[in-house]
Amino acid sequence: MIQTIKFRMYPDGIQERKLHEIFTIYNRVKRIGYNLLFHGDDYMAASFGEDKTIQLCLMSLCYNNPYVNTILNDNKAKLEAQQTWLEKRRKYMKQQIKVITKKINAIKEKNKHGRRLKGLYARRSSIMAKLNNLHLEPVVFGTKKLFRDRILGKISREEFRIRRDSSFSCIGKKQHGVKNLNIKVLPDKTVKIRTFSKQKGRKWLIIHISVNHVQEKWFQQILNADKCTVTVKRKLFKGEIRYFVHVSYELPEPAPSYGYEHGAIGLDFNYNFIALTNVDKNGNLLSYHNISFGNLHSYRTDKRNLYISYKMDKIVNYCINKDKGIVVEDLQFNQEFSYNTKRNRKLSNMKTTALQLLERKCKKRGVSIRKVFPGYTSIMGRYNYSRLHNLSVHHLASCVIARRGLGIKEAFPPIYDWVLSQVEEFIEPHLKKGSPYRRWSMIHDLFEHSGITSFKTAEILKKTVLMKHVLNSVTSA
Repeated sequence: MIQTIKFRMYPDGIQERKLHEIFTIYNRVKRIGYNLLFHGDDYMAASFGEDKTIQLCLMSLCYNNPYVNTILNDNKAKLEAQQTWLEKRRKYMKQQIKVITKKINAIKEKNKHGRRLKGLYARRSSIMAKLNNLHLEPVVFGTKKLFRDRILGKISREEFRIRRDSSFSCIGKKQHGVKNLNIKVLPDKTVKIRTFSKQKGRKWLIIHISVNHVQEKWFQQILNADKCTVTVKRKLFKGEIRYFVHVSYELPEPAPSYGYEHGAIGLDFNYNFIALTNVDKNGNLLSYHNISFGNLHSYRTDKRNLYISYKMDKIVNYCINKDKGIVVEDLQFNQEFSYNTKRNRKLSNMKTTALQLLERKCKKRGVSIRKVFPGYTSIMGRYNYSRLHNLSVHHLASCVIARRGLGIKEAFPPIYDWVLSQVEEFIEPHLKKGSPYRRWSMIHDLFEHSGITSFKTAEILKKTVLMKHVLNSVTSA
């Protein structure tokens, strides 16, 4: 388990100038290294000559191997993320073309001169043109928004450089008993930073950091850690430049203190809220809650992460209070369709921040967390428990998730078996015979097409008999 602690640094005037020099050189080498990776061997040969690796090219610029290794790791991760985005974007656009083509064919079957055809053809042509021209573009260091503000004169050149070159770091390493060769945290509450100078007396900067009484325990853990990754950052705050050091180190995962002996807490994640239910060890519902995300899409990154962290803390505290573990769905986010902008942003926040934060907080505080298969939880909850509990489908789904985490299987009600025995020959199931969810899928399709919304036995019997009579009259069976 990785933990990151932030300390504030207090450099004097001379140290501040040297820090600015490290920020400038490190980020310049980082940009050059990214371009070498992005453009390939031809660009590298034209810039530095043939028979040179990227490592040697960057070493000729800054002569510091630990910094170069960190830069290469960051740039490779950035390029891999871009390539992953490109593959997902291509898949998404192909799915869009498939959906639009399906709509066109459906309209043409009814009316070859439908008014919607012209717009759909134009939309498909536009997406196909974008797909053909889709390719990787180099990133803009410092973000496009900041670069645009600099072009428009909204910020000065100096402010742009401070915000663009805002950090440098060194990966955790232990070599010959020395921890992290470039940036070291010392017991006297100072940070020792290696500069790019080769002159004696100027190779290192020793800067004081503030450690409050809450951070004292973590500071001792950092000193005893085998290796840690240290990142130095600078931020503009009310016209003043402030410096911080972020230390990330690995903690042994504590043994879970809150398990499933007394029951479980089930969570059903949605793009704007989390449905939470508390069940006992036999799977009986005890209580339920809603954790709303509010206007999450309108917050900036730092505030959004703090807000999500606060909400995840509420969930973990609730589990600790009830002395139970958490059960969540093992969700896969291969999104092949798009909602509106706000909803897309909320969904992205959930999958990239909320789930990861919840897992880290659970491990840190000793709360057990299990992941279960997410399929048909809403259908089982709706058809099994809607009459019993009279709750929303999301809370019913979270109840099924909690029961599934406890190893309790959902029995298929006898009334539904009777219903399927009456009309099973007319239903075309889309799941194979061996699937444990085949009958759930069939009853769901039947209810959706027959318009059964109330799950009273009398209504189900009445509508099923009526539907069977209609089907028999149509098929002459």
